[in-house]
This record gives sequence, C-alpha cells and structure tokens, in this order.
Amino acid sequence: MRYLCSSLHILASQLPLSLVQQRAALCPEQPAPELSGHGTMSFTYPSSNVTRVTINNGPVNFVDRLFADDLLDFLIPLQNVTEDTPKVVIFDSSNPNFWLGHIDMRTLATPITNEKKQLGADYMKFTQLLQNITSTVFIAEIDGRAFGAGNEIAAQMDMRFVGPRARTGSFEEALGLIAGGGGQTYMGAVLGKAKAMEYLLAAKSFTGPAGEALGLYNKYYDDSQVLKDSVLELAQRIALFPRVALNQTKSVLSFLNPPNNAFQLDFEAFYDIEQGPEQQANVRKFIELSEDQAANHYELGLGESVMALYGLWDGSVA
Repeated sequence: MRYLCSSLHILASQLPLSLVQQRAALCPEQPAPELSGHGTMSFTYPSSNVTRVTINNGPVNFVDRLFADDLLDFLIPLQNVTEDTPKVVIFDSSNPNFWLGHIDMRTLATPITNEKKQLGADYMKFTQLLQNITSTVFIAEIDGRAFGAGNEIAAQMDMRFVGPRARTGSFEEALGLIAGGGGQTYMGAVLGKAKAMEYLLAAKSFTGPAGEALGLYNKYYDDSQVLKDSVLELAQRIALFPRVALNQTKSVLSFLNPPNNAFQLDFEAFYDIEQGPEQQANVRKFIELSEDQAANHYELGLGESVMALYGLWDGSVA
C-alpha cells in the first residue's frame, strides 16, 4: 500500500500543476499515516523516494524533549542509505497556525541540569544531521508561524517554501537571549552579515514576500494549496534523479555551511546568559503573557508581541 501510487506520482511530477491536482484527487496520500514514537510527527509517502513529515506537538508545535526524540529516531537511520531511504523529505504541519514553534519556555525557567544539557546536545545533533545527511534533501514547507527554534531549524534545511500564513523570525534578543541553536550562524550564512544583524538584533519577523526577497525563502505562495502542490511537484522531480548526483551536489554545497565550532560556541553562549536575572524575568513574563504557551493572542502575535515586554505591542496579529 505504501508505494501503490508511486508510478502515478512520478508521472505527475512531469505534468502541469492542474494535472498534479487531478492526480492528488484520484490517488491521495495514504489516509492512515504512520506515527512517530511520541506522536509528535506523522509520515506519509507520496512515492518510494519522497516522505512527507507532518509536525503535531502541542498548541504551538513545541521543540521539546518528545519532538527531539522523534526527530532523532527519524533522522539517524537515514545515515545508512538503502533503497527505502527517501531522496526528499518535506516537513509540514497539521497546525494551521504554527509550522514549528519555539522551545518549551518552561525549561528556560529551570536551573541548568545534566538533563537540560542533554536536550541541548540532542538539539545540536539533529540540526547537524540535517546538514550531514547528504543523500536526502530536506525541504521546509511553512504555512504558519516558525519563531525561535522553529525558525532556526528551518534555516538549516536545504530549501524553504512558504505560504500565506507563514511568519518566521527569532525573538530571543528581546528576552536578552540569543538564537543559539544555529539561528545566528545560519541566518548569517543565508542573509549575509548586515541583514542577519538587522533581523536578529531587532527581533524582527519575516513575512512571506520579505523573506523571499531577502533569500531566506526559496519562494512565497499566496495560496496554501498551490504551495503544497508546488513543493510536492518539485520533490517528485528531484526524486526522479540518481541519488549519487543529489548526494554529490549537497556534499559540495556544504562548504557554504557555517563551521561547526561557530555553532558550538553559539550554543554554549546561550547557556552562559540564560540564567541572568533579566533573562529569567523576561522568560517568566513570556510564560505569563502566553498563558503558559497556549495558542493565544500573544503566541499568534509573535514576533511583534514580544515587544509587550517593553510595553510596545499594539496587540495586532499578522
């Protein structure tokens, strides 16, 4: 059943988009997707060479211990390439408002423990796997908010396509923290130093058109279904080609990635300042305003709502 529609999907990747949509109606992705161990992700298979990973973890799609475990469980086996290893993986979300959210802010309000450091180490591990697994191409299909860790992880994927609900950015500076999970290093690589500093230091958010113009997004689509169809069409096209060529291209282009020691220093710096009194006060205020990270008006307003810490948010939600 998993690959029953493979030949139709491969053929459809060579057809006009309207015919791709007709194919989708006749042969949809399997109705009962596989679930990750903790249920934070589900998996469907448009073809034998393309996997769609759908994120579903709490009201704002937390990046927490459960998500980290599930993502590692998915990524680690991809290092050992077999005939079943996908050439392309698309990450989307079942939550219409959030693609992938920030870390669970409650963890920042606790002392630094070995358990907390282990989550940090695992975070570094799965973000590096996104780069080091060169036999698979990772695509972020974003049609919701991705702030903090969500934005950082998206920046470390190979491509990013966004829809009308997309809004991304790093709000950590407003709390007195930094985008220490690769956000600073990768945003600098993608945007260049000056633009990265503008958006990181001012905790500014990216809209779809602005992010496309800056090169953060490959393309912005003003229609959610067109986004989904177009990303699948691209994935199917890429998946037609021999893996050795895809692997070589991704391997060669990896020279553009920031050096690993910069990533490590960035992450260690986050822990160095996290427990400061101003930072802790801002974290507690964030948890209060978000009603313990519910999908409320404050969370929907990120990243402008973070300015409420300074009495400067007008309450608008993009």
